[in-house]
Amino acid sequence: MAHDHEDTVASRIKKELARVAIATMCALIFWAPGNASAADIGPLPVKKPAPPFKTYSTVLFGGFDDRSRSYYGYGGIIYAFNRNLAADGFLFRAMGLYNVYDYDSTAVVGGKVDGRMSAFDVLLGYQKNLPSANLVARLFAGLDYESHDLSPSNPFDTNEGTAYGVHVRGELETPYISPYHLSLLASYGSAKRRYWVRGRAGYNFQGIILGPEGVVTGNRETKEQRVGAFVTFRHPALVPFELSISGGYSHTEDTRGGASGYGTIELSVAL
Repeated sequence: MAHDHEDTVASRIKKELARVAIATMCALIFWAPGNASAADIGPLPVKKPAPPFKTYSTVLFGGFDDRSRSYYGYGGIIYAFNRNLAADGFLFRAMGLYNVYDYDSTAVVGGKVDGRMSAFDVLLGYQKNLPSANLVARLFAGLDYESHDLSPSNPFDTNEGTAYGVHVRGELETPYISPYHLSLLASYGSAKRRYWVRGRAGYNFQGIILGPEGVVTGNRETKEQRVGAFVTFRHPALVPFELSISGGYSHTEDTRGGASGYGTIELSVAL
């Protein structure tokens, strides 16, 4: 009986060993082709993480404008409270301007008035992206200041002296990377009832935007219309710099320059 029991145990061990051997062979059969294919194609490439997208919170801007009997320079800052100028959110904007001009008047001795104008505005605004229209809209409101120093003094010029008021500004333009460019900028300051509107349309030739522009501006004493062309350098290699140059035909009252040419240069840098 003991011998029969040993045979039975030995028989079971042999069967289990046979099963293990068969399972191992099957695994090797299935694994080998896969291993060979992996060896043929080599290891899969590891994707490098994309570099972080650069965002800007601040823009510093300035410019210079010249026409017959008037020239001015200006500078300012725009700051996004969310630290991303490309996103929706609240903005802070401040700008200062200094203008030297002269005009003819029979109300003063010598018939000519030399003027010095200083102005600034401090505004709070909001920016909203409109993807369906491929536009960005901004609306600002805040403090307006404007002062005119005239020599000799002209009692008939309502601009003379210093005044404070409310300043509002609206902007509608295509996004920075758009292949075509459209913009409409408008502002109004109640201190001297000054308005300024500029429209531009152009096409982006791989970072060089070309197109026509029109400007209307004025106050209680004078008004001006402009028709011209502009070129803006907005190439990715220049980021965060942008340069815009424009020029053309200006028309205002004969006493303030009449028909003449004009030229404007503007520069901005994002930080």
